[in-house]
Amino acid sequence: MAKWGEGDPRWIVEERADAHNVNNWHWRESDATQWSKTKFRELLEGMVIEDENIGSCTLSSISCEGEASVSNRKNKIICFYEWNIKGKWKGRTKGDDKWYKGDLSIEGMSEEYSPEEVEVEVKVPKENSESKELNMMMKSLGVSLVRGKLANYLDALRNIYASQLILSPKERKPDPNTSALSQTNSDSMKSRMENLAMNDAMKRCDNKAGSVNSGIKIVTKKITMTETFMTSIGELYATLTQKDRMAAWSRSPVKHDAEVGSSAVLFDGNIEVEFTELVQDQRVAMKWRMKSWVAGHFSSVKISLEQTVDGAKLKLEQSGVPETSVEATMQGWKRYYWSAIKMTFGYGARIM
Repeated sequence: MAKWGEGDPRWIVEERADAHNVNNWHWRESDATQWSKTKFRELLEGMVIEDENIGSCTLSSISCEGEASVSNRKNKIICFYEWNIKGKWKGRTKGDDKWYKGDLSIEGMSEEYSPEEVEVEVKVPKENSESKELNMMMKSLGVSLVRGKLANYLDALRNIYASQLILSPKERKPDPNTSALSQTNSDSMKSRMENLAMNDAMKRCDNKAGSVNSGIKIVTKKITMTETFMTSIGELYATLTQKDRMAAWSRSPVKHDAEVGSSAVLFDGNIEVEFTELVQDQRVAMKWRMKSWVAGHFSSVKISLEQTVDGAKLKLEQSGVPETSVEATMQGWKRYYWSAIKMTFGYGARIM
């Protein structure tokens, strides 16, 4: 038995409030969405962009769409975020009383790109000779300064917000903006999965394709997808088959590790699976269905893993997907499997 102050630090017994996650060895996740929205407004709303030889502009009406999450795994901070930000600018040239207006757009800001690579677009409704210098100032100096603010956001996310995940439970201060969101994160994912299933069911009804399973012929399609995860095939295989990891990325209670013949119900009952083949670090095969499909109808899923220089490459082949459900099924894999796994374990994000 481990003694106080000795042995593997993962197992050292410490006095702590929750009796869990010693030295931050296991993953801990916090929803930083609301905090991020507040931070973006703090950094960009009212920001002044000025050149003493040209004029000045002020940003306003900043709005944000997207999400952010910070995880701590094996005492490493992992940031996942994706944002689209819009705003307006208003300014005038030096010695001119006329005001000029325009729009600001930041698309696709995510952990895949550095702030210098993020696309910042300045839009001018009607460019003319009077405002040409001001417009050029916004497209050069303005874009550069805005990217600087994006770098400030990322720095605060990693070093200020994320610091709460490293502290011990006694030292950690509850954040009123994020604690409620963290508690409802699982419900949010379940709700979105239910909406996806509901939309799929509505399409089937519109096509008169499945109110009763009474010998109705179901037109099906085959889908193929590939995805790369920044990890080893061993880690990815464990993530797809071990109950604790499956429960973490699916936010669903999983009773046991995957075994041939075993089954699992994920996303509040919206997905049912039965494992049919398991080859360590190579292949996972299963029967898979959405709750909205005709009762008793399962598709066949085969997931193959290959180690590449870029990470673990996953190839999915799924046959027997109802024709009306192809789009919903592909979106479900992308959003609720691939993105969720990357967000939870940092397999697609920058690791500090």
